[in-house]
Amino acid sequence: MNEEQIFQQIDLVRKGTLKLADGVSEEQADKQPEGFSNTIRWNLGHIYVVQNSLIAKYGGKPIETPSRYLELFAPGSRPADWQGDVPSLAELKQVLEEQPPRLKEVLTGQLEDEAAEEFLSLPTVGALVNFTLYHEGVHTGTTKALKATTSE
Repeated sequence: MNEEQIFQQIDLVRKGTLKLADGVSEEQADKQPEGFSNTIRWNLGHIYVVQNSLIAKYGGKPIETPSRYLELFAPGSRPADWQGDVPSLAELKQVLEEQPPRLKEVLTGQLEDEAAEEFLSLPTVGALVNFTLYHEGVHTGTTKALKATTSE
C-alpha cells in the first residue's frame, strides 16, 4: 500500500467514526451501561489519544497531545475517575476531524522510517499508523454498541 492510500484510509476510517458520533447528545455520551467499561465520550477521546501517542512515542514523530487528554483518555483511564472539566462532544469531534490532515502533514515521506521504539514488533511508522486504524475500528465498534444501548 502506498503512502497516499494509507492517508486515504485514515480519512475513510475517521469519517466513519465522526459519522457515528453524529446525533449523540452530551448526556448519552456519558452513559455507561452495565457490561461496558467506558462511555462514548471516553472512546472518542481514547481514539484520538492513542493514535497520537503511538506515533509520538513509538514512531518518534512530533505529535503532541494535550496533557489533559492524556489524563482523561489514556489506556487504563476511566470516566468514573474523572475530575474537573472534560471536553465537550463538539471539541472531541473537532480534534478528531483535525487529526488526519495533521498526521498527513507531519508524516508525509516518513511512513517507511524505522519505529523509534518497539511496539508489538511493528517495524515502521507506517505499520504503527496501520495499527491505529485497527485500534480505531475496535473502539468505533464499542461506540456503536454503546450508542445502540444508550439511545434516548
